[in-house]
Amino acid sequence: MTPEPQVLVPGLWGAVRRAPDAGTPRTLARLLARGRLEPGAGRGWEAELAYRLGFRETSAGLREWLALPVTLTPGLTDLVATPVDDLDPAHREALWFAAAPELERAGATRRTPFPGLDVLHMAGEGAWEGPAPSSVLGRPMRAPRLGSPVSQGLQVLATSVQMLWFGHPVNRERAEAGLAPAHGLLFWSPGVPREAPDAERVAGGGLVARWLADRASVSWCGDPLDAEADLSVVDAFLQAAEPERTVELLQSLSEDLLRPRVERLRAGEIAGLLLHDPDAGRLRVLRGDWRRFWRRGRSLSSLGAA
Repeated sequence: MTPEPQVLVPGLWGAVRRAPDAGTPRTLARLLARGRLEPGAGRGWEAELAYRLGFRETSAGLREWLALPVTLTPGLTDLVATPVDDLDPAHREALWFAAAPELERAGATRRTPFPGLDVLHMAGEGAWEGPAPSSVLGRPMRAPRLGSPVSQGLQVLATSVQMLWFGHPVNRERAEAGLAPAHGLLFWSPGVPREAPDAERVAGGGLVARWLADRASVSWCGDPLDAEADLSVVDAFLQAAEPERTVELLQSLSEDLLRPRVERLRAGEIAGLLLHDPDAGRLRVLRGDWRRFWRRGRSLSSLGAA
């Protein structure tokens, strides 16, 4: 019997706040009623995916760091980082060219495993406790703790890049065009692959999921509805702003992704199913749980009281 496939859906628990009148599609409602709710780890879907793929934290040696261009908006005591996803290749290369001397000074080497995704290879001593991008982007961030040499080195590099990019011609051009500037970089490391992954195929999650799967030697598909995947990432709820779009996503999640897996659960092809919003909660449904047919469907809006 196949182990429990997992569906990572960051932002699902909060979808009802964006579309309070959306309702909860049938299959999702039945899963919520019959499954067992557990608290979430609060560490972001990228970190949860990395852990499932066998990545573990390390305190020394060479590591890879995801380096995301961001716009930084200062508050009274914090910053809000917003991803800059629309850099064209020429502008991206111009910004990185300007940062090259600082990378060399930091002992960092930039690589681009896939177009549009940049990572830094850098050795450093000490633990790294940086949060995953999805758990901080668009939210107020306080100054990080600089308790290790590697965190101090990254902070120096981040500050240097901000100074170089602030008045860069690329950002002046973007400002004139009404586009958000790339003020600096947000760093995140998944750790290093140390254990065997407990998934054979990852679906969805964009370039970050593709990068993690590639490093773990696990196959990846860009379509989160891929029926062959035993670890699916549906991150569209993090970007869904319009209520109508949230309704569409809920329906597709329920009937296109979850319902085929429920059929496999009923047939005994899988032992269970995990529906996981990493920053909020996790729902585990075993085959015996699904047989609790007397339980009426439960709405997403009821989860706030769980």
